[in-house]
Amino acid sequence: MTAARSSTELAPNVILVASDSASDAAQVSRQLQEEFGKVVTSIDADLAASDFERHQPGVLVLAFNTLEKAERYYLGLYRLCPAVQQVLHRTVILCNKDEVKQVYELCKKHHFDDYVLYWPMTYDMARLGMTVHHALRELNTLHSMDPTAAEFAAPARRLEDLQTMMTEGLPQGMDFAKACAPHLASVRALTALAERYKPTLLVVDDDEFQRKILARILGSENYQLLFATSGLEALNQLRKTRPDLILMDVKMPGMDGVEVTRRLKETPRFASIPVVMITGQSDRSVVTDSLKAGAIGFVVKPFDRDKLLAKVAQGLGGA
Repeated sequence: MTAARSSTELAPNVILVASDSASDAAQVSRQLQEEFGKVVTSIDADLAASDFERHQPGVLVLAFNTLEKAERYYLGLYRLCPAVQQVLHRTVILCNKDEVKQVYELCKKHHFDDYVLYWPMTYDMARLGMTVHHALRELNTLHSMDPTAAEFAAPARRLEDLQTMMTEGLPQGMDFAKACAPHLASVRALTALAERYKPTLLVVDDDEFQRKILARILGSENYQLLFATSGLEALNQLRKTRPDLILMDVKMPGMDGVEVTRRLKETPRFASIPVVMITGQSDRSVVTDSLKAGAIGFVVKPFDRDKLLAKVAQGLGGA
Protein backbone atom coordinates (compact mmCIF):
# COMPACT_ATOMS: atom_id res chain seq x y z
CA MET A 1 0.00 0.00 0.00
CA THR A 2 1.28 3.47 -0.89
CA ALA A 3 2.07 5.62 2.14
CA ALA A 4 -0.23 8.63 2.49
CA ARG A 5 1.45 11.93 1.79
CA SER A 6 2.22 14.09 4.82
CA SER A 7 -0.07 17.07 5.30
CA THR A 8 3.00 19.29 5.63
CA GLU A 9 4.15 18.68 2.06
CA LEU A 10 3.44 21.15 -0.70
CA ALA A 11 0.15 20.71 -2.50
CA PRO A 12 0.57 18.27 -5.36
CA ASN A 13 -0.39 19.00 -8.95
CA VAL A 14 -1.79 15.52 -9.64
CA ILE A 15 -5.33 15.72 -11.01
CA LEU A 16 -7.40 12.54 -11.01
CA VAL A 17 -10.37 12.39 -13.39
CA ALA A 18 -12.87 9.75 -12.29
CA SER A 19 -15.64 8.54 -14.57
CA ASP A 20 -17.58 5.46 -15.65
CA SER A 21 -17.05 6.43 -19.28
CA ALA A 22 -13.66 6.07 -20.94
CA SER A 23 -14.56 8.62 -23.62
CA ASP A 24 -15.72 11.23 -21.08
CA ALA A 25 -12.62 10.71 -18.94
CA ALA A 26 -10.41 11.08 -22.01
CA GLN A 27 -12.19 14.28 -23.08
CA VAL A 28 -11.82 15.93 -19.66
CA SER A 29 -8.25 14.68 -19.31
CA ARG A 30 -7.22 16.16 -22.69
CA GLN A 31 -8.72 19.50 -21.76
CA LEU A 32 -6.79 19.62 -18.45
CA GLN A 33 -3.51 18.28 -19.88
CA GLU A 34 -3.21 21.41 -21.99
CA GLU A 35 -2.58 23.41 -18.83
CA PHE A 36 -1.64 21.13 -15.94
CA GLY A 37 1.30 18.85 -15.35
CA LYS A 38 0.00 15.45 -14.43
CA VAL A 39 -3.54 14.33 -15.22
CA VAL A 40 -4.57 10.70 -14.70
CA THR A 41 -7.86 8.88 -15.12
CA SER A 42 -9.80 6.26 -13.15
CA ILE A 43 -12.64 4.50 -15.00
CA ASP A 44 -12.85 1.06 -13.38
CA ALA A 45 -15.13 1.11 -10.31
CA ASP A 46 -13.32 -1.89 -8.83
CA LEU A 47 -10.03 0.02 -8.92
CA ALA A 48 -11.35 3.37 -7.62
CA ALA A 49 -9.82 3.01 -4.16
CA SER A 50 -6.46 1.72 -5.38
CA ASP A 51 -6.28 4.45 -8.06
CA PHE A 52 -6.79 7.15 -5.44
CA GLU A 53 -4.30 5.47 -3.10
CA ARG A 54 -1.67 5.23 -5.83
CA HIS A 55 -2.00 8.75 -7.26
CA GLN A 56 -3.02 10.67 -4.08
CA PRO A 57 -4.43 13.55 -6.13
CA GLY A 58 -4.62 17.16 -5.11
CA VAL A 59 -7.76 17.60 -7.21
CA LEU A 60 -10.37 14.92 -7.86
CA VAL A 61 -12.61 15.68 -10.85
CA LEU A 62 -15.86 13.69 -10.78
CA ALA A 63 -16.73 13.40 -14.47
CA PHE A 64 -19.98 11.44 -14.18
CA ASN A 65 -23.01 12.42 -16.24
CA THR A 66 -25.39 12.20 -13.26
CA LEU A 67 -25.17 13.41 -9.69
CA GLU A 68 -26.21 10.01 -8.36
CA LYS A 69 -23.20 8.32 -9.96
CA ALA A 70 -20.79 10.95 -8.58
CA GLU A 71 -22.20 10.63 -5.06
CA ARG A 72 -22.05 6.83 -5.16
CA TYR A 73 -18.44 6.90 -6.35
CA TYR A 74 -17.26 9.36 -3.69
CA LEU A 75 -19.13 7.66 -0.85
CA GLY A 76 -17.52 4.40 -1.92
CA LEU A 77 -14.09 6.02 -1.71
CA TYR A 78 -14.77 7.12 1.86
CA ARG A 79 -15.77 3.61 2.82
CA LEU A 80 -12.97 1.75 1.08
CA CYS A 81 -9.99 4.11 0.93
CA PRO A 82 -8.43 5.49 4.15
CA ALA A 83 -6.23 7.79 2.05
CA VAL A 84 -9.29 9.92 1.22
CA GLN A 85 -9.16 11.29 4.78
CA GLN A 86 -5.37 11.39 4.96
CA VAL A 87 -4.62 13.22 1.72
CA LEU A 88 -5.57 16.87 1.37
CA HIS A 89 -7.55 17.20 -1.84
CA ARG A 90 -10.34 19.15 -3.47
CA THR A 91 -13.34 17.72 -5.29
CA VAL A 92 -14.76 19.25 -8.45
CA ILE A 93 -17.99 17.76 -9.76
CA LEU A 94 -19.03 18.13 -13.41
CA CYS A 95 -22.82 18.43 -13.54
CA ASN A 96 -25.63 18.84 -16.02
CA LYS A 97 -28.00 21.82 -16.19
CA ASP A 98 -30.89 19.85 -14.69
CA GLU A 99 -28.95 19.02 -11.52
CA VAL A 100 -26.95 22.21 -11.06
CA LYS A 101 -29.16 23.46 -8.20
CA GLN A 102 -28.80 20.17 -6.29
CA VAL A 103 -25.04 20.21 -6.79
CA TYR A 104 -24.89 23.81 -5.60
CA GLU A 105 -26.67 22.85 -2.37
CA LEU A 106 -24.32 19.90 -1.82
CA CYS A 107 -21.29 22.15 -2.26
CA LYS A 108 -22.78 24.56 0.29
CA LYS A 109 -22.97 21.64 2.71
CA HIS A 110 -19.31 20.70 2.01
CA HIS A 111 -20.16 17.39 0.34
CA PHE A 112 -18.12 18.60 -2.63
CA ASP A 113 -15.86 21.63 -2.99
CA ASP A 114 -16.87 23.10 -6.34
CA TYR A 115 -18.77 22.34 -9.53
CA VAL A 116 -18.70 23.12 -13.22
CA LEU A 117 -21.74 23.05 -15.50
CA TYR A 118 -20.35 20.64 -18.08
CA TRP A 119 -22.99 18.31 -19.51
CA PRO A 120 -24.37 17.84 -22.16
CA MET A 121 -21.96 20.41 -23.57
CA THR A 122 -19.31 22.68 -22.11
CA TYR A 123 -20.75 26.19 -22.01
CA ASP A 124 -17.52 27.72 -20.70
CA MET A 125 -14.45 25.73 -21.73
CA ALA A 126 -12.09 27.77 -19.55
CA ARG A 127 -14.19 27.37 -16.38
CA LEU A 128 -12.90 23.88 -15.57
CA GLY A 129 -9.27 24.98 -15.77
CA MET A 130 -9.90 28.04 -13.60
CA THR A 131 -11.74 25.90 -11.03
CA VAL A 132 -8.75 23.56 -10.82
CA HIS A 133 -6.40 26.54 -10.43
CA HIS A 134 -8.51 27.80 -7.51
CA ALA A 135 -8.49 24.34 -5.93
CA LEU A 136 -4.69 24.06 -6.10
CA ARG A 137 -4.23 27.55 -4.65
CA GLU A 138 -6.52 26.68 -1.76
CA LEU A 139 -4.53 23.50 -1.13
CA ASN A 140 -1.30 25.45 -0.91
CA THR A 141 -2.94 27.75 1.64
CA LEU A 142 -4.14 24.78 3.69
CA HIS A 143 -0.70 23.16 3.66
CA SER A 144 0.75 26.29 5.24
CA MET A 145 -2.17 26.80 7.64
CA ASP A 146 -1.32 28.36 10.98
CA PRO A 147 -1.88 26.47 14.26
CA THR A 148 -5.37 26.48 15.74
CA ALA A 149 -6.38 28.98 18.39
CA ALA A 150 -6.01 26.39 21.14
CA GLU A 151 -2.54 25.36 19.95
CA PHE A 152 -1.50 29.02 19.87
CA ALA A 153 -3.06 29.99 23.19
CA ALA A 154 -1.80 27.08 25.29
CA PRO A 155 1.95 27.91 25.02
CA ALA A 156 1.19 31.56 25.72
CA ARG A 157 -0.61 30.66 28.92
CA ARG A 158 2.23 28.36 29.93
CA LEU A 159 4.66 31.25 29.43
CA GLU A 160 2.45 33.41 31.63
CA ASP A 161 2.57 30.74 34.33
CA LEU A 162 6.35 30.60 33.94
CA GLN A 163 6.52 34.34 34.49
CA THR A 164 4.62 33.96 37.76
CA MET A 165 6.81 31.11 38.92
CA MET A 166 10.01 33.02 38.15
CA THR A 167 8.82 36.18 39.84
CA GLU A 168 7.63 34.42 42.99
CA GLY A 169 10.76 32.31 43.16
CA LEU A 170 13.36 35.10 42.88
CA PRO A 171 16.09 35.28 45.55
CA GLN A 172 15.71 38.28 47.80
CA GLY A 173 17.35 41.39 46.38
CA MET A 174 17.54 40.09 42.79
CA ASP A 175 15.49 42.22 40.42
CA PHE A 176 15.19 39.50 37.81
CA ALA A 177 11.81 40.80 36.65
CA LYS A 178 13.31 44.19 35.78
CA ALA A 179 16.09 42.60 33.76
CA CYS A 180 13.59 40.48 31.87
CA ALA A 181 10.93 43.18 31.54
CA PRO A 182 11.01 43.33 27.70
CA HIS A 183 10.62 39.56 27.45
CA LEU A 184 7.85 39.44 30.03
CA ALA A 185 6.04 42.26 28.22
CA SER A 186 6.15 40.13 25.07
CA VAL A 187 4.70 37.21 27.00
CA ARG A 188 1.84 39.37 28.26
CA ALA A 189 1.19 40.70 24.74
CA LEU A 190 1.17 37.16 23.37
CA THR A 191 -1.26 36.06 26.08
CA ALA A 192 -3.57 39.01 25.37
CA LEU A 193 -3.51 38.18 21.67
CA ALA A 194 -4.29 34.53 22.40
CA GLU A 195 -7.31 35.52 24.49
CA ARG A 196 -8.80 37.29 21.47
CA TYR A 197 -9.04 34.04 19.52
CA LYS A 198 -12.27 32.09 19.66
CA PRO A 199 -11.80 28.30 19.80
CA THR A 200 -13.67 26.60 16.97
CA LEU A 201 -16.12 23.82 17.79
CA LEU A 202 -17.54 21.45 15.17
CA VAL A 203 -20.95 20.05 16.13
CA VAL A 204 -21.91 16.87 14.26
CA ASP A 205 -25.57 15.92 14.73
CA ASP A 206 -28.30 14.98 12.26
CA ASP A 207 -31.06 16.30 14.58
CA GLU A 208 -31.86 19.94 13.79
CA PHE A 209 -33.51 20.49 17.19
CA GLN A 210 -30.40 19.30 19.03
CA ARG A 211 -28.18 21.50 16.86
CA LYS A 212 -30.32 24.52 17.78
CA ILE A 213 -30.03 23.73 21.49
CA LEU A 214 -26.25 23.40 21.25
CA ALA A 215 -26.05 26.60 19.20
CA ARG A 216 -27.98 28.48 21.88
CA ILE A 217 -25.85 27.17 24.75
CA LEU A 218 -22.44 27.38 23.08
CA GLY A 219 -23.21 30.53 21.10
CA SER A 220 -23.42 32.52 24.32
CA GLU A 221 -19.79 31.63 25.08
CA ASN A 222 -16.53 32.61 23.41
CA TYR A 223 -16.71 29.93 20.69
CA GLN A 224 -16.91 29.91 16.94
CA LEU A 225 -19.38 27.22 15.86
CA LEU A 226 -19.46 25.00 12.79
CA PHE A 227 -22.15 22.41 12.12
CA ALA A 228 -22.36 19.17 10.14
CA THR A 229 -25.49 17.07 9.71
CA SER A 230 -23.78 13.75 8.97
CA GLY A 231 -20.51 11.92 9.39
CA LEU A 232 -19.64 12.35 5.71
CA GLU A 233 -20.31 16.09 5.86
CA ALA A 234 -18.08 16.34 8.95
CA LEU A 235 -15.21 14.55 7.22
CA ASN A 236 -15.55 16.84 4.23
CA GLN A 237 -15.55 19.94 6.43
CA LEU A 238 -12.36 18.74 8.08
CA ARG A 239 -10.63 18.83 4.71
CA LYS A 240 -11.14 22.61 4.79
CA THR A 241 -10.85 23.61 8.42
CA ARG A 242 -9.39 22.27 11.64
CA PRO A 243 -11.60 22.77 14.70
CA ASP A 244 -10.25 22.84 18.24
CA LEU A 245 -12.85 20.32 19.46
CA ILE A 246 -15.59 18.15 17.95
CA LEU A 247 -18.95 17.36 19.55
CA MET A 248 -20.00 14.12 17.86
CA ASP A 249 -23.46 12.54 18.03
CA VAL A 250 -23.26 8.77 18.44
CA LYS A 251 -26.42 7.80 16.53
CA MET A 252 -26.52 9.08 12.96
CA PRO A 253 -27.77 7.48 9.74
CA GLY A 254 -25.13 6.11 7.40
CA MET A 255 -21.81 6.55 9.16
CA ASP A 256 -22.35 6.74 12.93
CA GLY A 257 -20.34 8.88 15.34
CA VAL A 258 -18.15 6.03 16.55
CA GLU A 259 -17.06 5.18 13.00
CA VAL A 260 -16.38 8.85 12.17
CA THR A 261 -14.29 9.21 15.33
CA ARG A 262 -12.33 6.06 14.51
CA ARG A 263 -11.52 7.42 11.05
CA LEU A 264 -10.44 10.76 12.49
CA LYS A 265 -8.07 9.15 14.96
CA GLU A 266 -6.56 7.00 12.21
CA THR A 267 -5.72 10.15 10.23
CA PRO A 268 -2.52 11.82 11.54
CA ARG A 269 -3.56 15.43 10.89
CA PHE A 270 -6.90 14.96 12.69
CA ALA A 271 -5.79 12.58 15.44
CA SER A 272 -5.01 15.30 18.00
CA ILE A 273 -8.45 16.96 17.75
CA PRO A 274 -10.40 16.07 20.94
CA VAL A 275 -13.78 14.44 20.32
CA VAL A 276 -16.61 14.53 22.87
CA MET A 277 -19.49 12.17 22.11
CA ILE A 278 -23.13 13.21 22.35
CA THR A 279 -25.42 10.41 23.45
CA GLY A 280 -28.85 9.75 24.87
CA GLN A 281 -27.85 6.22 25.84
CA SER A 282 -26.13 4.78 28.87
CA ASP A 283 -25.35 1.50 27.10
CA ARG A 284 -21.93 0.32 28.26
CA SER A 285 -21.04 -0.94 24.77
CA VAL A 286 -21.57 2.56 23.33
CA VAL A 287 -19.23 4.02 25.95
CA THR A 288 -16.63 1.30 25.41
CA ASP A 289 -16.73 1.55 21.61
CA SER A 290 -16.47 5.36 21.71
CA LEU A 291 -13.49 5.35 24.05
CA LYS A 292 -11.76 2.69 21.95
CA ALA A 293 -12.36 4.86 18.89
CA GLY A 294 -10.57 7.75 20.60
CA ALA A 295 -13.27 9.92 22.21
CA ILE A 296 -12.19 11.77 25.38
CA GLY A 297 -15.62 11.90 27.04
CA PHE A 298 -19.39 12.20 26.78
CA VAL A 299 -22.22 14.66 27.16
CA VAL A 300 -25.68 13.23 27.69
CA LYS A 301 -28.98 14.40 26.21
CA PRO A 302 -30.97 16.28 27.41
CA PHE A 303 -28.12 18.73 27.93
CA ASP A 304 -27.21 20.23 31.26
CA ARG A 305 -25.75 23.63 30.37
CA ASP A 306 -23.10 23.76 33.11
CA LYS A 307 -21.96 20.18 32.53
CA LEU A 308 -21.79 20.71 28.78
CA LEU A 309 -19.70 23.87 29.09
CA ALA A 310 -17.43 22.22 31.65
CA LYS A 311 -16.86 19.23 29.37
CA VAL A 312 -16.04 21.50 26.41
CA ALA A 313 -13.65 23.59 28.51
CA GLN A 314 -11.99 20.44 29.80
CA GLY A 315 -11.56 19.10 26.26
CA LEU A 316 -10.04 22.36 25.03
CA GLY A 317 -7.74 22.54 28.02
CA GLY A 318 -6.28 19.18 27.13
CA ALA A 319 -5.93 19.95 23.42
